[in-house]
Amino acid sequence: MRIKSLGLENVRAVEWIDTTQEIRLIDQRLIPFEISFTNLSTTLEVNDAIKTMVVRGAPAIGVTAAYGMVLAVKETLDFPPEKRFYVIKEKYDELITTRPTAVDLENCARKVLDVAIESNYSIEKALKSAQNITEEILTQCKQIGIEGERIIEDNDSILTHCHAGALATVDYGTALAPIHRAHNNGKNLIVFVDETRPRLQGAKITAWELSENGINHHIITDNMAAHFMSEGRIKKVILGADRCLLDGSIVNKIGTLNVAIIAKHYDIPFYSAFPWSTIDYNSESAEDVEIEYRDENEVKYVKINKEEILIANDSSPALNPAFDITPQNLITGYITPKGVIDRLELKEYIEKERKN
Repeated sequence: MRIKSLGLENVRAVEWIDTTQEIRLIDQRLIPFEISFTNLSTTLEVNDAIKTMVVRGAPAIGVTAAYGMVLAVKETLDFPPEKRFYVIKEKYDELITTRPTAVDLENCARKVLDVAIESNYSIEKALKSAQNITEEILTQCKQIGIEGERIIEDNDSILTHCHAGALATVDYGTALAPIHRAHNNGKNLIVFVDETRPRLQGAKITAWELSENGINHHIITDNMAAHFMSEGRIKKVILGADRCLLDGSIVNKIGTLNVAIIAKHYDIPFYSAFPWSTIDYNSESAEDVEIEYRDENEVKYVKINKEEILIANDSSPALNPAFDITPQNLITGYITPKGVIDRLELKEYIEKERKN
């Protein structure tokens, strides 16, 4: 992982441990207060880790799900051959419903499931498939950094939302990959970091990652973006995506739509960065997307390290959608492994892939 301090230079946010046949995760809930690892040895543990956001970020969830399907194959070996398909399919169905909005989860898990079935439930081939998925995502995220740096100028100021760095993508990042690369190549930058309520991934994780890599930044509350845009202090927006739809809309952390609308008003370029695993080839538009609603206590409480503090009127109900949908007409471009492309170029790529 491209974090310079804490001895994490050669550690990935999600790893398969061969000796124990387990998945090792960095517990993202504890960043920046503690670096803690969690090992998962069963599909039930994988499901819980995704639901409770031990692991988060669409590509990192996808890789975890891929390795989760390897564990699912292992758990089917004691069943009679005629029952294995039904058992593993049930485990797959449970896995992909843990977080219904981020499409990497389903895309990556499905690839391993298909290999498992075709190979008569070979653990070795399922594991090889999961490892290939991991390396492909890492290669693409590294390339996103290369391509995205081209739009970053010296003395640039960039707003980002939520966290789309190394922890969210196993390594490198999506939205943060071009920022890290620009910084490493000597460009002077300032990053405005939306705190990203209610779970504060921006204030906790993005700010931590930028700090560890020595990149200038300010944490701002989510309702400050318009103010700084109006003053001309933000020159572009770069953030990730949890799902890219066929019409070019993106599904991303709640608050992304707010940012896109404000950026459009002030004529500020708005970019979304993601690997190909984030494209949803089955959903035409927003009407096809299930938006995940999470526990209202995430809104009413703030978690500081391991302590939860009530910050709202306890008897009042709260709503907690985890994502919103930004239409393609608000998006300047998409930072992909093939370059920074516009809506028409994205459509051409999607149509080509659907034919293959």
